[in-house]
Amino acid sequence: MFLLSYMFMAVVIIYIGLAIFLYKFSKKRFPQKRYLPKLVIAFFILLPTYDIIITNILGGYYCLTTPSTYINKTVEYPESIYWEDNVYPGFNAEDRKLMITNYLDGVHLKTMALNGDDGKIYTYETNASVWEKLKPLEKEKGQPYYDMVNAIAQHIMEKSEEVYTKETMPKTNFTVTFDEVKLNPLSRMFLYSDEMKIVDNQTKEAIAYDIRVMKLLYNITPRLRQIYYNPDPMCGERVLRLEYKAFDAYKWSDVHLGSHQRNLHEILIKRNKGEK
Repeated sequence: MFLLSYMFMAVVIIYIGLAIFLYKFSKKRFPQKRYLPKLVIAFFILLPTYDIIITNILGGYYCLTTPSTYINKTVEYPESIYWEDNVYPGFNAEDRKLMITNYLDGVHLKTMALNGDDGKIYTYETNASVWEKLKPLEKEKGQPYYDMVNAIAQHIMEKSEEVYTKETMPKTNFTVTFDEVKLNPLSRMFLYSDEMKIVDNQTKEAIAYDIRVMKLLYNITPRLRQIYYNPDPMCGERVLRLEYKAFDAYKWSDVHLGSHQRNLHEILIKRNKGEK
């Protein structure tokens, strides 16, 4: 990291030095053209920052013209939910274990369905008694507690897992979908966007909806990590917040480990490069 920082500083120094050299050169070489040195300075200022201007103009447009986040009602006891993630896409085995840990408490949610990264639909179910082993360990929340959480989630996976297709999967009370918003080619150079929707399968109505617009890292930003976009949305909610709010799921579990073990930034970087 320190080496990358020094390299970035060296590039900045060379860049500034080149700008000063060309400014003085144009001023001395073409004294009659007084506008030329100003153009040189303007060019060197705008070259690394042009994307900042375009990003904020496009981001402002999308934030003004896309539907606002809404939650029409909160459902504390949905009992059964199907999650369909088309961004990662799908939940691999470790992701499914995380989802069981976060949501499948056997009280508020008794049955969970998830689209796998292999195109299949995986379902899991449990009851509250399975999690009773955690109670003696809840006070300290040390490593034994988290080891037990992992063991219980693994047990639920092994004992209750059923595999279906989307056509044959059991019906659930609610569906949560997560999809990438396909921006136009110009916008994709500066922005990333996705949407989450929660549908009541009995009424077919969306009880909650969110679209977030994320700005890609500016050219001038040091690339010290594999980050695809700025984690703070220009508009919209962070991942997970909508579903946690709509289902009041903060009360379901004390363990909130995210929905995926994989990093979305790395997936999007590979996808942008045409890699799998």
